[in-house]
Amino acid sequence: MERNFFRPPGALDELEFLTSCTRCNSCVEACPEKSISLFTSSNGTKLMNTPFLEPNLSPCTYCGKCRDVCPTEALSKIGLKFNYAIGHARINNNSCIALKGVICDYCEQSCPIEGALVFQKGKPVISENLCNGCGICVAHCISEDKGIFITLP
Repeated sequence: MERNFFRPPGALDELEFLTSCTRCNSCVEACPEKSISLFTSSNGTKLMNTPFLEPNLSPCTYCGKCRDVCPTEALSKIGLKFNYAIGHARINNNSCIALKGVICDYCEQSCPIEGALVFQKGKPVISENLCNGCGICVAHCISEDKGIFITLP
């Protein structure tokens, strides 16, 4: 079952997640960044009261507190910090100011994973194997239209 939204880190495959999640709201309450929201009835009864993230608006620090309070195995894929990708960063070629010749490396400096986002010859390069889609780079981007964004894996 495909999805067009982000789940908290460690979420099981969508069908397994939907059958495992008790919709208890514990992950939302435990999130120190307030990055986790719940779907409402307007999203359909299948998704209602299940958690989702919007890493392009509010980054996830992969603290694991959502997993720690989950009463089921719905968020069981996360183990060590940063080992499970919720998405992947992509460069917006039209709004990345580094690509326009401005010296800028805020995204690289903010990235918590060494080597996931590096600059080569003044241009940002993202490692698909290392980036976890946390959105911290997006939050630190100084371009007015955000020169980086998170996509689904």
